[in-house]
Amino acid sequence: PAKAQQDQFELSAFHIQGDASPSLNPSLTRFSNDDFLRKASFASSSKKKGGVVWLGEHHNSYQDHQIQETIIREAHARRGGKTSSSKMSVGLEMIQVQFQPILDAFVAGSISESEMLSRVQWDVRWQWPYKNYRSVFSTCKELGIPLIALNVDSEDLAMVEKNGLPGLASERLKVYIKDRSGFAEFVRSGSFRTYSDYVISPSYDLHKQLGLLKYTLSGQELQEEMSFRNFFSGRILWDEAMASAAHTWTMENPGGLMLGLVGADHVKFVDGIPGRYQRMADGARDSISVVLNPTLADTRPVGSVGMDENEPTVGKPNMITLQLRYVKEGTDKASWTLPENTGGVLPLADYVVFRA
Repeated sequence: PAKAQQDQFELSAFHIQGDASPSLNPSLTRFSNDDFLRKASFASSSKKKGGVVWLGEHHNSYQDHQIQETIIREAHARRGGKTSSSKMSVGLEMIQVQFQPILDAFVAGSISESEMLSRVQWDVRWQWPYKNYRSVFSTCKELGIPLIALNVDSEDLAMVEKNGLPGLASERLKVYIKDRSGFAEFVRSGSFRTYSDYVISPSYDLHKQLGLLKYTLSGQELQEEMSFRNFFSGRILWDEAMASAAHTWTMENPGGLMLGLVGADHVKFVDGIPGRYQRMADGARDSISVVLNPTLADTRPVGSVGMDENEPTVGKPNMITLQLRYVKEGTDKASWTLPENTGGVLPLADYVVFRA
């Protein structure tokens, strides 16, 4: 079944090799379908640590979800299929953690698809059309692959968007943040400051321009426009929570593979979800980041390119920004551009994958 599914279309996969040398010249290496799918299933890992492959999607892209379904089927088959004891799951940004029992019931066949959608409040809490995701959900049910809720409960996120992290009760914060010192230290690094300036700050500015800061993400009207502090706090809680939920599953399932289906914005340039997961796993589990059908707009600051540049760059992947450079700690701003002051780079992802 996996081969028949794969034959429907070819994937075009490229590995990104970052370059922190003075030339700052990142490279792309084409991978065959077979080589990429073997990597994405952890089937070639000799250590068998398991971990997560983050599949960064565009929520409204049917093609992205087709690629996800193909990778799910291929990974399942390459890891032994239903007859194998090799553990596998699919993590979902679309579903909030409070609804995990409902996902379990759906995969077990205890409830129907329509009941599952009603009980997770899909149309209220996610809103992107379910029809684009149907093949992913039905494939997991068919193959008996657990679906794992990753997202923050919207009630909790709204409290942070209104009042910052202090606005969420300590017992609720503990649900999402298992390592408070690691969580705090992560945002103090030079790499994260560069990431935030390139990804989070422009997103806030665009939300401001569009008048979206008058509401929480779940649509609650605010008495005054959301501050950057609260917007930033909500974003880092969101990323930390999804990384933490994935980390919990992978630590409870040694050697297991989770395919994390999350927005490309949470995957790109490392310091969204992938870097947080790597911090938590501390080498005990593997992590691979993938951006599906990347566009020029995906790799530039939000709002800096037009909508006509928001089409997948298949056939011309060199057009996209492949890495962000950050400087060494303590570097004077006047000398940021000097090559010797490069502290490192944040690659867009480990791989970019297009539907060929």
